[in-house]
Amino acid sequence: MRSTFWAGVVGVCLACGLSGLGCGDDGAPAPEEAAGGERTGEASCTGLDPSTVVDELTPAEAEQACKGYRTCEADRLDMNYFCRMFGVLGAKFGDNPGTDDAGVRARCGEHYESCMADPAQAAQLDQFLAELQERPCVQPTQCTATIAELDACAAATRAYSLNVLPECGALTVAWYDQERDTEAVMEACGKLSTGCMALFALPEEPEEE
Repeated sequence: MRSTFWAGVVGVCLACGLSGLGCGDDGAPAPEEAAGGERTGEASCTGLDPSTVVDELTPAEAEQACKGYRTCEADRLDMNYFCRMFGVLGAKFGDNPGTDDAGVRARCGEHYESCMADPAQAAQLDQFLAELQERPCVQPTQCTATIAELDACAAATRAYSLNVLPECGALTVAWYDQERDTEAVMEACGKLSTGCMALFALPEEPEEE
């Protein structure tokens, strides 16, 4: 069975800024440039030196970075997170949605518990993440940012994704229409060019023959 449900969920995550691309370490020191222009700095989850300029990545290094970000995402976004998101979305947009605070909290809890108790959901998510890792990466273009700057964007996005979703017990009807505070994400990611985002891009799912 194709993992279309979790593919859709991850797609919604990315569209809403909830993808959890946090692969850098929060508060990591900025990399220093050694004498002679040699690359140095704290290790990134990409396995590359954070002082590396993205435009200077070889195709092999770009793929390594891309795969590294995907691995970080898979490792840090567990079933609890996805089932909580499933509960929050299902409470408002699923069958028999809640119409008041008590209702959305009850529906959210039901969806969450059902998701967590279903082994098939965990297996399907694992299958999708494995398939995601096998999809081809895209070579970034016109990106003068460093890996450290991409890591900072990833860390800010990760923090946002973890904080934006309420627990079912704290969910309210008003939450769905609230403006989100994305200032930290915009500060970390706003200076990155579109070409840099190729390393974060969710590749399209291959069409079934």
